[in-house]
Amino acid sequence: MSNTNIEDSPFVAILVGEEPDAILARDDTKHFALVKSLHPEGAIHWLAIPYEPIASIEELEKTNKARFLELVEFAITQTQALAEQYPLLERGFTIKFHFGGYETVPHAKLHILSVE
Repeated sequence: MSNTNIEDSPFVAILVGEEPDAILARDDTKHFALVKSLHPEGAIHWLAIPYEPIASIEELEKTNKARFLELVEFAITQTQALAEQYPLLERGFTIKFHFGGYETVPHAKLHILSVE
């Protein structure tokens, strides 16, 4: 699995505490975090990320399918746990991810968006 250069991933700075308001939830055992998007595409736009800077969600899925599925489970579980605090999530939420050359930030991630 090829990792990105640590300096290339803004998520590394978030994970080490440089953006403390960005983290919504984290699992230090499984090494996942749920963070607010810096460039939201909706009223609620969060990202579920692994701690390690893997270049893309496609790479994670191809090289470690079990870890990919754990990240999906983490995204669903954590979003459901936070839904009561965010009324916009009462109508549900969407999880999306990009495959192919669309990655704008080199880090594996799942997008969680409120239904609007």
